[in-house]
Amino acid sequence: MFMSKRKLIKHLTKKTNYIIVKNPSYGKKLKGIKIYYEGKKPKRLKKNGSIKFGKHILETLKSKFEKFHWIITEQTDSITFEYGIYKVRTSQDLLNLMDKENWNRSRDIKNDIVHNLFSVKFPQFFEKQNVGVYIPGTLSRIIDSKIVRLLSSEDRTAIVNFLPDFISSESVGSVNLLKATTEIKTLKELSQHLEKAISNNQSESWWQNFIKSNILLIQQGYIKSIEKMNIAVGDTKFPDFSLVTHDNYLDILEIKRPNTVLLKKDSSRGNYYWDTELSKGIIQVENYISNVSTHRDVIRNFLRDKHAIDLQVLRPRGIILVGDASKLIDQKEKDDFRLLSHSLKNITIVTYDELLNRLTNYIQVLEGFGSRFSTSHMPKKALVKD
Repeated sequence: MFMSKRKLIKHLTKKTNYIIVKNPSYGKKLKGIKIYYEGKKPKRLKKNGSIKFGKHILETLKSKFEKFHWIITEQTDSITFEYGIYKVRTSQDLLNLMDKENWNRSRDIKNDIVHNLFSVKFPQFFEKQNVGVYIPGTLSRIIDSKIVRLLSSEDRTAIVNFLPDFISSESVGSVNLLKATTEIKTLKELSQHLEKAISNNQSESWWQNFIKSNILLIQQGYIKSIEKMNIAVGDTKFPDFSLVTHDNYLDILEIKRPNTVLLKKDSSRGNYYWDTELSKGIIQVENYISNVSTHRDVIRNFLRDKHAIDLQVLRPRGIILVGDASKLIDQKEKDDFRLLSHSLKNITIVTYDELLNRLTNYIQVLEGFGSRFSTSHMPKKALVKD
């Protein structure tokens, strides 16, 4: 920290003395360095320049600054740059804290050594400890994303077993921040995968598998996906893929490819209309909605027995994930797409570029919350708005 002008003048005018390091244990590189002090000479500072932690402090400062003065003070902790030299002031309180932490660590290590050796010599009275003494600060020095690939199976098991106790000991804010950070990393990877896949010529079955596997991550408003509602009701057909919303309603999702053509142009009138493939999808979803509405009691019992879900199976919403609206260039085409989409009563058209934009926006929301993130702020929106 840098000092105010008034404090700096006060320190410059304060009498400073020094002791020259002569203790051979400090080594040749530190021999002859001056250890300064303000006011009375600290009792812990010996005439030969030795002081507890003195060697380590000088080594640390020497590795950081080309020119420096270490000054022991009564109360001040500061680093200032004065006349080309870094003046590093450490208070007696700071040195006391170092002593205290050293004593605590040494005590734990010595107790651990005594206990373990006693367990060897007197096993009938002392059991060997499986966990060694942990020195505070050890994890902060070794934890880094680069070590993930180096973790052994034993390391990974230990981390998995450790996390529940660690999370339960933390504050709600810290836990939510941990959740948010983890979710951001996962969603960013998913976003990159989705963006890359949109530009590739994947099959419809590939997209169905991809969306089914990731839809609960992509859209935060859903709590469960349901596949293959094979209910025996005559020849009635039900959707292969449905979604349960956070408020326990049912959405029907029909998945087409990103490169599916959305619109065709009526050259005689200059208007656009749904392409054949999309028209078929709309009719198919309308039939699904009708069948689910007609047999809602049967479906509700099926979901309760098969999936342990008690839903309000009213008229479900239909969503068709299809195409890429960013490929619509002509303004008339864009306007007609909007008009056609809004004219559908029970079905919403969601394009892949829109899905990707929603995912990207959600990631930005999580990043914006940062340490203030709370699950109560998580948007509970499904693929379509109420």
